[in-house]
Amino acid sequence: MNDLITSMQNPQVKLWRSLNKSRAQRVEAGLFLAEGEHMAGEAVKEHKARALLIDDSVREKHRALAESVQGASVYYLASHVMAALCDAKTPQGIIAVCDYPKETVSIPENASLLVALDGVQDPGNAGTVIRTMDAAGYHCLLMDENTADPYSPKALRASMGGVFRIPAVRCADLAGQLHTLAQYGYDIIAGDLHGEPFYRRRKAKDRLCVVIGNEGQGVSPAVFAESTMRLKLPMVGGAESLNAAVAGAVMMYDFLRERMG
Repeated sequence: MNDLITSMQNPQVKLWRSLNKSRAQRVEAGLFLAEGEHMAGEAVKEHKARALLIDDSVREKHRALAESVQGASVYYLASHVMAALCDAKTPQGIIAVCDYPKETVSIPENASLLVALDGVQDPGNAGTVIRTMDAAGYHCLLMDENTADPYSPKALRASMGGVFRIPAVRCADLAGQLHTLAQYGYDIIAGDLHGEPFYRRRKAKDRLCVVIGNEGQGVSPAVFAESTMRLKLPMVGGAESLNAAVAGAVMMYDFLRERMG
């Protein structure tokens, strides 16, 4: 059993506190924090937790999870120390410290259902897309350099643990990556306000990538130029557009429906 950590000057505490500040600091440290019972539990279940941080005042509440974790350290923190590490408005007294994935890894060889985020800046949207991918059985996420960090606190909460199952590839040249995918037989599917009606489209190829663009500007010209299907979701009511993550979810599930027959 570890001694109780009570000092804000503890070197480990200083490191953990830095992880909620910026992507750059998470990348430099090679770590991120997964806060809350659900996220910490998902990290443990998927064997992604390097350490568990537990508020000493709720030690008994989290005893079962602390005893189940394998290959990870367990630290007990004074409540004021834990509060300094938490981003949520209603902290639950438990955090998993996880390795920050290498974002330059290759697309998994058998990945046939992909999503690309092109300048999606809201971390809540990025996390929601990952949650939808996880639910719909998509295999890999591509991101350009301007897309929000999926391992930021807000994105993690929105992903509901999907980040532990969906590999994410950060692309220095997203348009170039999509060009290569098209050459390998992928359909590159982009939303377009002037595109073909979504529900009158041709059948998509077995391998596809759904592109979700920036919340205000949509898909960038370079990425749009690589698309092989340009589709417009129907807007029969008063709204002119959908939230980026919602539009992505509609498309992801309809392509899944198409594949399932």
